[in-house]
Formats: sequence, C-alpha cells, structure tokens
Amino acid sequence: MRSTLSILGIVALWVSACAFMQLEPVQGRTGQHPVFRNDGKFVHTAGQLHLQVSNYGVTGSPFYGVFSNVPGAEWPPGSGNDYLYAAGLWVGALDASGIPHVTTSIGRTIRDFEMSPTFLPRNPCVPLPLDKVADVRETYEGAPGGNRIISASLNPDDDGDGRIDEDFLNGEDDDGDGLCDEDFAAIGQQMFASEYFDDGENTRAASPEHVPLGIKIQQTSYAWATPGQNDFVGIDYKIINRSGIALRNVFVGIFADMDIGSRAACPDCYYLDDEAGLFDSTVAYVGSTGDLVKRRIQMGYMWDNPDDPARSQDNKGGDAPGFIGCMFLNHTTDPTGATAPRRVGITSFKFFAGNASFPNGGDPTNDVQRYLLMSDPTLNPDLVGQITSSRPLDYRVTMATGPFRSILPDSSLTISVAFVMGLGRGPTPAGGALVDNAIRAQQVFDGLYTDLDGDALTGTCGKETCLLNDQVGGRGFVYQIPESSLCRLRFHTDVNTVPQFADVTPWDPNTPCELQQAGKYVCQDVLGGTIPDGAHCASEDTITTVILAPTCTYVDFDCDVATGQGGKEHLVNWVAAAPLPLPFYAGQNGRGEVPDFMSHYTTHNDSAGTSAWFFPGDRKVTLKWNNFAEHVRDVQHGNLKTFIGYRVYRAAGWNRPLGTNAPGRDLWSLLGEWRADPKGTSARPLSELIDPSLPFINISPVLVHWDSNQRRVRNDTTYVEIDTLFAVGRYSFVDTHVLNGFPYFYSVIPLSSVPGDSAASDAILQGNPSASNAQVVYPRGDSRNDQKQVFVVPNPFKGGAEWDLVPAGDDPTGTKVTFMNLPRTKGTIHIFTLAGDLVKDIPFDGRPPSDLQYGKDPVTAGQGSVPWNLISRNGQSIVSGIYLFSVDSELGHGIGRFVVIR
Repeated sequence: MRSTLSILGIVALWVSACAFMQLEPVQGRTGQHPVFRNDGKFVHTAGQLHLQVSNYGVTGSPFYGVFSNVPGAEWPPGSGNDYLYAAGLWVGALDASGIPHVTTSIGRTIRDFEMSPTFLPRNPCVPLPLDKVADVRETYEGAPGGNRIISASLNPDDDGDGRIDEDFLNGEDDDGDGLCDEDFAAIGQQMFASEYFDDGENTRAASPEHVPLGIKIQQTSYAWATPGQNDFVGIDYKIINRSGIALRNVFVGIFADMDIGSRAACPDCYYLDDEAGLFDSTVAYVGSTGDLVKRRIQMGYMWDNPDDPARSQDNKGGDAPGFIGCMFLNHTTDPTGATAPRRVGITSFKFFAGNASFPNGGDPTNDVQRYLLMSDPTLNPDLVGQITSSRPLDYRVTMATGPFRSILPDSSLTISVAFVMGLGRGPTPAGGALVDNAIRAQQVFDGLYTDLDGDALTGTCGKETCLLNDQVGGRGFVYQIPESSLCRLRFHTDVNTVPQFADVTPWDPNTPCELQQAGKYVCQDVLGGTIPDGAHCASEDTITTVILAPTCTYVDFDCDVATGQGGKEHLVNWVAAAPLPLPFYAGQNGRGEVPDFMSHYTTHNDSAGTSAWFFPGDRKVTLKWNNFAEHVRDVQHGNLKTFIGYRVYRAAGWNRPLGTNAPGRDLWSLLGEWRADPKGTSARPLSELIDPSLPFINISPVLVHWDSNQRRVRNDTTYVEIDTLFAVGRYSFVDTHVLNGFPYFYSVIPLSSVPGDSAASDAILQGNPSASNAQVVYPRGDSRNDQKQVFVVPNPFKGGAEWDLVPAGDDPTGTKVTFMNLPRTKGTIHIFTLAGDLVKDIPFDGRPPSDLQYGKDPVTAGQGSVPWNLISRNGQSIVSGIYLFSVDSELGHGIGRFVVIR
C-alpha cells in the first residue's frame, strides 16, 4: 500500500508534535521531528532479514523516499527485494460502559498513528537533549548492564540492588538509583529497544477522536546471524497499563501491509500483484527440553505472484522469490479460556484489498470496526481453516489474539511475535522455506531449561514452577490439580482414551516408577535418592497442597514431565547459538574523518556505543576497533570465554541499487583471518593487529564455572579471569588495495569456539559480513602543503564515471567530480562559468587530525579531496561547458578549470 494518506499521517503527527512542544524540526527533510525514528538508522542487519524498526510502534518503511531510502524488510541483503511497507501493533479493550477502544500504531487513514515516544522524559539520564532521549537504543547479549536470567553462572542483578532487569533500556533512570540503564535484559546478537505511549498530548493533537487506553509499550526486537536462525526477527511487545483502571476484554493484533517486490523493476507497481494467506498446521520439532514436541503453528503470510508477460494483470514487474510471514510465538494462556486464549495463536485473521467499506469486506476505519474485526469469532482459524487469496492484488492482513479478561492497573501483558522469511512456503525436507524458518523462530523463543538456582533437587520429575507465599503475613493459598487435568490423568491406565491426550503413554500400575518413561517421574528428595530411600514417585504429588512458606515449593504446573528435569527448573526464552557481536561502526554516509570519529567518541567510555571506526586515506582505508566482543562470554557454559580471533571482510563493486540498504552477498570477500592461537590453521597471529600503546578503559574480574577437563559447567568449582577492555584502536588493519573515490564496505567478524563433548566436536561460530549503506567508506587523497596543484577528476566529465551510483534521495545525481590535492588548511572552492557567474561554493577542511597520530597505523593526513555532485547552488544540474574554479585559503589563491560534456 503506497498510500499518500499514510505519509501525510506521519507528517501530521510530527507537525502537531512540533507545534505542541514548540521544538524545531531537524535540518534536512521537511517535517521530521528528531524524537521520531523511522529514518533508516535502526535496521536489524545481523541476519539475512534486514528489518527496520521505529520508536512509535511501526515496523517497516511507511514513507520510503520521503524521509528514507531504506527498505522496510530487505531479504536477502543487497537484493533490492522489499517485503514490508509497514506493520504495527493494535491493542483493543472495553471501557467501563462496554464501549470498545483500539489504539493503533498504523492503519489505513491519516489518524491511525496513535502511538508516540515521550517528548518529556521524567527521569532522563543520558547526556542528550530532551527531544532525543526517547530514541531507539541498540545493544547485544553480553553488553554491560544487560545480564539476563539465563544461568546460575551469571548474576542477572547487574547493579546489586536485589532487583532484576528493572531498568528498561530507554535512557531514563527507571528505578531512581542515580544510574542509567544499568540493569536490563539484553538478548540476541543485535537488539533494539524503544518505549512509546498512546496517551501523549502530541498524539491527541494529531488524532482528536482518539480515545487512549492509557498504555505504555516497551518494545524489544532481536536478530541473530547463525545459519538457520538468521531468517527471522523476534519482537516482544510488553503492554503496560498505566491508566489507573482495569482494561477489560483485551485483544492484541498486528496490522501488516506486506508490499513485496523490487522497486528497481517497477517503483510504482511492484506491490500490486501480491498474494496473501493463513498457514495453520501442527508441526513437530525438538523443544526446549530436547524432546520432540508437537505444536500448532499459525501464521499470516504473503508472497509475490510470479509475473506472466502474456497477462497484463499478472505482469507488474519486480518479482521477489521469498515468502514473508508474521506469527505469535507466545502470550498468556488459560486452558479453560476464562481469562486468556486457550493456546498461543491467532483467534482472528483477515486480509483486505482495494477500498471497500468495512461492511462490504474492507478495512476498518474506526475503533468499533477494529474491535469487531479483532474479536470476530467467525474469523477464527478454528472455523475458517487455512485460506489463501484468489488473485494477485495489493493486500493487507490483520491477525489478532484474545480475549484477555483484563490487564489490571500497573500490570502488563507481553506478546511475542516473529517476522519470518523463507524461500517458498514449505515445509520442506531441506529446510529454508517460510514454515521451516517459522519453526526455527519458535524453537529460539522456546529456549531451554537451565539450573538457575544451582540446586539439583529443584527441577526434578517435571517440576518446573516455583510457588511461594510472597505476601508478608499473608495466609497463603491452595494449589489444587483439577480431576480433568493431565497432571492427574497421566497416572491412569486409560489416559489415551481422552481425545486430547491420545498420544500420552498410559500408566502401568504394575511397573515400578523408576522403570516407566526412563525414570522421569522419580522425584529426588535427597541427592542420589532412590525409591523408597530418598525419592518418591510424582504420582504421589497430585494431592492438594497449601502454600504458606516464602520459599519455593516446586510443582509440575505445565503437566509436562520433560520440563523440570536434571535440576533444570527455569525456562529461558529467546536462546540461540549466537556468534559474538560485531564491532560497531556508526557510519557517516561516506564521511568518516577523524573529527567525525571524535564527535562520537569524546571519551573512551563511549566504547560501548562506538567500538570501531574506518578511516579513509590516500588509496587506503584504516580499520580500528576495540576488544569489546571478547568480553561477551558464554553463560550457558559457565561464563566461558569463547573468542578465538577475527576475520576482516571487504565489499567492493557496489553501485547502490535502487531499494537496497546493504551491499549484496556476492560483493563480500575475505581479506584475512587472525587468531590468538593460529596453530594448525591458515590464520595469522592476532598479535599482528594489536596496538600495545592503546590505553585500557576497564578491568573486570569474571567468575568462571567451566571445568575444561570434564568439559562441563561445575558450580562447585570456580576460578577468576580478568577481562580488560581497551579503547578503539586496540586492533588496527590497513587495506591498501583500494582506489580513491570508489565505495567500499568493511565488516570485522569475531570468531568463537563453542565447546562440544570433545575438542574434535567444538563448533566455530561467526556472524555474516554485513553493513548498511550509511557505513560506506570512500578512500580519498591526502591534503598537501600548498594549493598549486589542485585538479579535478574526471576531466573532462563525459556524462558519468566508473564510480557512479544509482541516484538516491540524498544524492539525486549519483555521479560526481572530485577536487584533488587540496591544501592542509580550511578553505573554500569557488566554481564559476566562463562568464564569471558563481555556480557553487564548496567549503573544505584539509587540516591534519588533532588525534590518532600515535601508535600503530597512525592517521595523520588531512582530507585532501572533496566530491561535488554537479548540482549548482540553485539546486539544478549544471549543463555542458567549461568551468573555472578557484581555491581560497590562508595559504593563498589557486585556480584551475574542468570540462563537463553531457
């Protein structure tokens, strides 16, 4: 849906926001307020799906070409195939009078943008202007302050205040301890976090008819680079009720306009030939306990109808081979259906095309219609089954789940979602199709069980849930298993006669408990206990239990004996075999000089946000990065340090294809590999890259629980290792095989070794080489001692050059000439016609950098070349002719000329 109304809606929201706050818009693109993010800066690039996120509930790129040329969901990177115009969250509930209200982050009208980041943070703690605090924030698993509940080897209480993950990553001091974002949960190789609301003054100004629910959304999204786990992005939406009243009969939905195709092939029609459908089937996969589980997977999906040159209606251009889907991975459930849906999944699904009214099957346009759509029982997949569209059109889909009886004041509901890509719908034996990757996404979310408390007597015979009386002086409560529950029926001989339990193994009363189902029902009372000495059978635990103590009494709450075994009592979601995070280079759209670096790296403490920089030079690019990735330890292996080395990749031959935000996979090549211990490999010694002159920033002792001899975690045996963080420049590499003025990309990939049962079975993990368009580097000439030999390349300019790129919004010509041999000082290039009319003034700064002139591979030369895109000061392309230029600086005056032939 390339709707002008949607673009106007964003602009209207921003304009009203600016009016309310009396804040000036950022310079550049008209109307965009700096607090809103959907400008292509925050894109998941760790995996194969490059998904753009925002801080007001919208995923994708709803105003491509207006504020950004970055696709909404490019797959694979560099292909130019986009799969998402925009998607967003819907939350609906009934008020005290039974009137429905729905908050939408995106929809079909200009008033549907009803969520917004805050303009007035209450407790800002980051050194930013108020109007930039509520930005999207990026992190990674293992980042400082980001410990999460995952293993007994890792303390998730980062700040030692007795609370866990209480300080959401939002730039505010949420817990009032004077620290900033110091205790949150970091997940995945790349994680984005943002916070937004539906009751801000700016939202009400933009949408006067909007009735807010009074909710705050904390959104976190995750991506991984590991093959098999890199074709999806997971998102958690934590919906917090701050209205002061209960939200009743809550439904949560996703609205998605999955425009699919290649803009380069047909910018104005690529999205007109899509198809839509609902996948609904039971699949089998290895679950969080290591056992085979069966699960019903439901997913709304779309694909690009293949072009048929013989049929104009099927020949829209821009074929894209992939399928994109959206699925619910988790939410609160209630087997009875009284307080929440009976299972995780979709309870209402529909796709739309065209502009019909809602009664005639079109999109909803008001809250009553939206709530009716989300709650309509006739749209439940249980009734409609798997459905697909009958002809190619421009479709939109909605999928909802609910009802949730209520969200009480100051309580929350978390909905976990995945956007998934695949080649074909599937499933397929070889994998890689949409359904195959959806199963992988579900596996990653399902996670694994871990021994969080280090007690082998908890997490035994299926008991995975801690019940305790946490009310001081409280009377406690009663835990009682219903007669119809599987927790009781599984100990009956006829359990498999109940239809929903047909695949459950019947209980044999004549067989000892320890011999049934591999002894999983034996509950340990003491370590190594046996029945009847120090252990009992779980069949004895079906009696009513009174919970009085403030300490844990473990029960098999999910009635699954496979969960809560071997002392592993705690389920951790979102667990993947993630490679170490890549050193992060912010990117400057080709401007990466030392002053640009210093503005991002004012002190060494900025290493957490800027861990690498790529400096252009004369026929060279100098890469400098720090060692932060080496401090990301494997908590599932007792805080083991898995780092072994680096690989450096370069992408060349890029021409900025239309609709892409990254160089294609075929452009990347390996420049070299370095390892701490290169013995037995083709790698070079890591010491070749180390700059010993760099200062260290921080020294941290780490408690390790890994037994290298037995190759397992041992909580009874620990030792201390020291992690030392160095400044950017700890490692330095110079690429001299480049040409001035041409675009290059670089990716520094850490390597890690995950231990297996033996050294021969250790697995090497590495991320994919990746970069966004903003991270391009252009080698350039060095500045000179004088300005007598300034010249222009190419000269003559004959309508183009080998370094030309596809035109883009910020670079409307895609071509350039470059002024070379500029002096080592500040000055201005004046360009004139032969008649003496001023065409353009171009300032330059060729002064040598004031820093980075020491140690290994010092950056000492100033910028000696400046490009010009052949656009005059009046915004017009120059015509053919001879042009004169003068270079004026404190060193004097120089002149020259060049020729343009169109």
